[in-house]
Amino acid sequence: MDALLVKALITLLLDRGADISARDDAAMDLYAVDDEQARQALLTVAIDPETPEMVQASAGESLGQIAARTGRALSDEERTRLTPAASWEYEVFQPG
Repeated sequence: MDALLVKALITLLLDRGADISARDDAAMDLYAVDDEQARQALLTVAIDPETPEMVQASAGESLGQIAARTGRALSDEERTRLTPAASWEYEVFQPG
């Protein structure tokens, strides 16, 4: 994925004022990115209780898909910080 597109998706995902559906789409699109900034943005919304649940869940799913694809699972500390919606989706997709 193009670096400018990745940056735009990250910006959209983290924009609390953006449309929820657009943020959700950004979270889902970032599953294909093996960039640490994308991973951190997904984690940021996946642990934020103020993020809409739909976006939390999509971020958790993308984090799980990244873990499954790359073998880079969340640390135990990161996993305990996930919101319930993100945690459930992460567990569905992450390896093991």
